Amino acid sequence: LHSGVVWIPALMLSIGSVIGSYIGARLLKFIPSVYLMWGFAALLIGLAVRLLFDAGEQGSGDVATSWPALLGMLGLGFGAGLLAGLLGVGGGILVVPLLVIAFGLTNVEAKGTSLVMMIPAGISGSIVNFKNKLVDVQAGVTIGLVAAAVSYAGVAVAVIMPSVLSNVRFALLMLYTAGQFIVRAYRASRLLDH
Repeated sequence: LHSGVVWIPALMLSIGSVIGSYIGARLLKFIPSVYLMWGFAALLIGLAVRLLFDAGEQGSGDVATSWPALLGMLGLGFGAGLLAGLLGVGGGILVVPLLVIAFGLTNVEAKGTSLVMMIPAGISGSIVNFKNKLVDVQAGVTIGLVAAAVSYAGVAVAVIMPSVLSNVRFALLMLYTAGQFIVRAYRASRLLDH
């Protein structure tokens, strides 16, 4: 039976993301987000361009499980969690292409594995943000319920979608997200200047 989740990477990513999101949420009050937004946008553009040029690239399915690879997954989870805690973004937008490019997961495996990672990271960061009174509980519950319901349809489409089309669409999503962060960073920079 083929699974959309590779559990050892999911565990390493989850451990790293919980630690990263906790630290990111704690740092949220101290680090000017404008610099993070510019950096995140640049990283997204770089990864999107890489995906567009290698749209047909598909992980081999031979998942690297050596100690260096597992430590790399832990670090990737930490970085994704840190960004999630600082910027409120789902780390999957970074994790999915890197799991394919660097760790050999297929597109479907990378997406499923990153979804598992986001659950504990989201809980960890939300607890800190809730304590800091930075959470709109009603909006969070509403968005969470809708996202959970729609995710089943997303998984069904991801399984049957050709790899090239999936990579191109994901790269376009990354470019759109980068554009949103550039606009936010530009507006925040102008406010800092005044």
